[in-house]
Amino acid sequence: MFSIRNTSVEAYAEPVVHEIKVRRADLLGDIRQPAKRAAYLALGGACWYVLGLDARGRNIGTADDVPPECGVLLLQNNRLEVARRAPQRPVERLPFSLWMALAKATPAATADDEAQGIF
Repeated sequence: MFSIRNTSVEAYAEPVVHEIKVRRADLLGDIRQPAKRAAYLALGGACWYVLGLDARGRNIGTADDVPPECGVLLLQNNRLEVARRAPQRPVERLPFSLWMALAKATPAATADDEAQGIF
């Protein structure tokens, strides 16, 4: 997921990448692709791995599984908790075509929006 700050000023967008993983195999496969991670980091000032639970309710990974240039959010008691903060990096500017696509996008509301807590 790619998010930006709600602003009409391009320089204030503060893009952030959230890579959401719900299977351990998917997490481990992604971690073995440094080029993919580099692409995430090139687009955002921060990159977070959001790690869900397996079928038995266990976390699919820990902060130790994720490279240090990325932050880690773990699902704990139905809430996302910071296991490791994502290092903030300055981002010069988003490519103009990407900025325009994001600026025109409308968030999709879900029936569960009220249940989403701020972490």
